[in-house]
Amino acid sequence: MPKGRPLRPQSADLRKLRQQLYQMHVDADDQSLALWPDDRDSIGILSYTRTHHRALPSATFENKRRGEQAGLRLTLIRHLREALDREELAALEDARSGGLTWQAVADLIGVEYPGSASNRLDRLRASAAAPDGRRTPAAGRKAVAEEAAAADRERRAQLAVARRFNEVCGVASNLLRQIDDLTLNEDAEEWLAAAQEILEEESPTPTAQQGLIAYISLAATEIKLFAATQGVPAARTKEAESALNDARNL
Repeated sequence: MPKGRPLRPQSADLRKLRQQLYQMHVDADDQSLALWPDDRDSIGILSYTRTHHRALPSATFENKRRGEQAGLRLTLIRHLREALDREELAALEDARSGGLTWQAVADLIGVEYPGSASNRLDRLRASAAAPDGRRTPAAGRKAVAEEAAAADRERRAQLAVARRFNEVCGVASNLLRQIDDLTLNEDAEEWLAAAQEILEEESPTPTAQQGLIAYISLAATEIKLFAATQGVPAARTKEAESALNDARNL
């Protein structure tokens, strides 16, 4: 964590903070509580607690309620700022994808130059990617690049699984056709049944596709081990033996 940056607070329980502020004013017998805003209005509550700060007793050695109230306000403000940053980030990205120019965005957020608006977006991206890291445009651009690279790796991995799945489908189907000529125990039957269910799915998910590979490999291994313990052939025909070998070689 960069030197001088404060520890980021945990996720806010805004309702609890608002309730704590309200209870402090109740305990102080605040005579203006009829003006207390809606319990969900964080900004309104901040405004009220600021203008009615002196409703709490003055600070003494044993009683520092005004300071505690101000501390709760600061915590609430910090959490609201984080929430607003997330909303601003989403709005800026939607504005750009929706066709607004950088100059139009700059005008909307109150900065003079298009580059300043772009930098604002990058800073928000940096904060979202690494809350305790450096909040700079360069860090934001790096976070976007890393996210794109991760998405590309995921896409490539899914394509590899899909190609592998097509290969395994043929091996699995062939093994299942030879099931009557294989030496099976309950575990092998269970793995093969699970494989059959995936083959019957219209559009197996990437997780299911990986599952098929695992089930066929497990079934083939189990068949070989069980046959060895029983002292019998794992396959009773050449076709079944060939299918089993293909499954073991996945």
